[in-house]
This record gives sequence, structure tokens and C-alpha cells, in this order.
Amino acid sequence: MIERARRQAEHLVWGFYALSEREGERIHYEVKTLRDLLPEEVTDEALAHLVCYDFVRRVGSHILQHYELYRICLQDHRLLEAARALPRPLGLRALLLYVLTHELVHVVRFAQKLQRIDLPPNERAAEEAAVERTTWKILARVRAHPMEQLRDFLSSRVGSDACLAYPNALPLGDRTISEARPSFFPHARDLM
Repeated sequence: MIERARRQAEHLVWGFYALSEREGERIHYEVKTLRDLLPEEVTDEALAHLVCYDFVRRVGSHILQHYELYRICLQDHRLLEAARALPRPLGLRALLLYVLTHELVHVVRFAQKLQRIDLPPNERAAEEAAVERTTWKILARVRAHPMEQLRDFLSSRVGSDACLAYPNALPLGDRTISEARPSFFPHARDLM
């Protein structure tokens, strides 16, 4: 279900930003679920949390690869709790599509340098509002789920200032590409 939502969200976001296949391939992200998160990546305050790592792959002192890796940290326990509270016909699939679309919008904005990842705290609310507007503009085209109903439900429960956690930029260290990028995924914000 997560992979299906990720593919759909990526397709929607990449299309919205008119990213070519080559541009999309340059955006390094992954999605992790609770069982694969580091202790510092777990939170009870959000549906998802984004962390930005500085990925460096070396052989001795020679750098083979260097890029930003965005890790979307899905908080399974919070997502399942939120999905249970959703009115029918909404469910986990629609919620995942929203969360991943929102996070991918952040990832594209950071990766394409449309926004700084180290944005000062006093400017983050405006960025979150812009990302939220873009997310719902993208999701307005989705007919498989009643996304407008999801938007109304979340805005009544969460409020407009609920998701202001920005990613941390951390060194990932010397890792092989298979360890560091098992799948593609973007930047994420705290949603609840």
C-alpha cells in the first residue's frame, strides 16, 4: 500500500513540477517505516517526519558520490491511529497518498533549490502553508479517493499550524548505495 501511494504521489508531484525523467532521477529520497527508523527519527507528534542526510560514498579519501538524501520517516503508529479516526469512505490509502504527496512537494522544493532546508523558524509557517496549498492543488485531480473530504477532515482536526518540523541536515557517513537508498523518497514534514 505504501509503495503504491509512493508511486502515485511521485507521478503526481513530478508531473505538477514538470520534472523530466533525468531531473527526477537526481532527487534522492527514501521512505522508511517505523521498524527501520533510527531512535531519533521516531516521534509521537507527527504522521511523518522528514530528515535530510548528507550522503557521502568514499573509497579511501576519494569521494565517489555526494548528495542530499531525503528520508521520509513514516510514523506507522500515528498513521494507523489517524486512519482509524477517518470517516468512511476515507481510509489509510487516501491518508498515505496525502502524506507522501505533501512530503514529495517538500523534497522537490528542497532538491530544486526552490526553498532552503535551513529556513529560519520564523519563516517556516509560510513555507508550510505554501506546501499545503500546492499539495491540495495536486490532489484535487485525484478521483480515486474523496480528497476534498480528507482535506476538510484534517483541517478541522489539525489546524493550519500543526506541521512545522523542518528536516535536520545530518551526515550519513560512508555507506554503500544499497544500504543508503533501498527506495526513492522525499523530504517530509511533521503532519500532526
